[in-house]
Amino acid sequence: MPMPAMPDLINDRYKVGEVIGRGGMATVHVGEDTRLGRRVAIKVLRPELAADDTFHERFQREAQAVASLNHHTIVSIYDTGEIKPQGPDGVTRPYIVMEYVPGQTLRELIHGKGIDPEQAIEYMFGILDALSFSHRAGIVHRDIKPANVKVTPDGGVKVMDFGIARAVEDTQAALTQSQAVLGTAQYLSPEQARGASVDPRSDLYSAA
Repeated sequence: MPMPAMPDLINDRYKVGEVIGRGGMATVHVGEDTRLGRRVAIKVLRPELAADDTFHERFQREAQAVASLNHHTIVSIYDTGEIKPQGPDGVTRPYIVMEYVPGQTLRELIHGKGIDPEQAIEYMFGILDALSFSHRAGIVHRDIKPANVKVTPDGGVKVMDFGIARAVEDTQAALTQSQAVLGTAQYLSPEQARGASVDPRSDLYSAA
């Protein structure tokens, strides 16, 4: 099934450019905020998920979670909204306008030229700095992995994709079966793999 066409302009403000990333939940486009004249990244929920209220909720939760986290090692959220259905078979697709971060993901660096131990330590300091801040704000990331860490050209670190983040107090509630196991298997903490409640220690396990 072909992906529905994206409008050239969202909310009479954001020009939509080429795709710069794809994930299990969303597609990310480079864009331009015509009002402020700056480059942005526009994350749009995949159409097959946009019709699902559960994924809709997770996507909105990402925006709410990250919007409250103002830190130099966490990708900033600027705006949110919805794209109206494109055509008779389309669905309303929520979007998030985020800070555009140049550079490569940690995964791309590892699988490319590689990184030395000194760089690995510096990057980990940045990741732990972001996690420390988010945990103090009551937010558990739940999907820490190299693909969710951007390294800027000057060596800075930005943690992104809080798509399945959840407020710490919410993680104490019972989870439905559909919500139980979230994350990327290779980096899951044992309690996440079991579908049990998570806390900041789960992020530290994944980071390690």
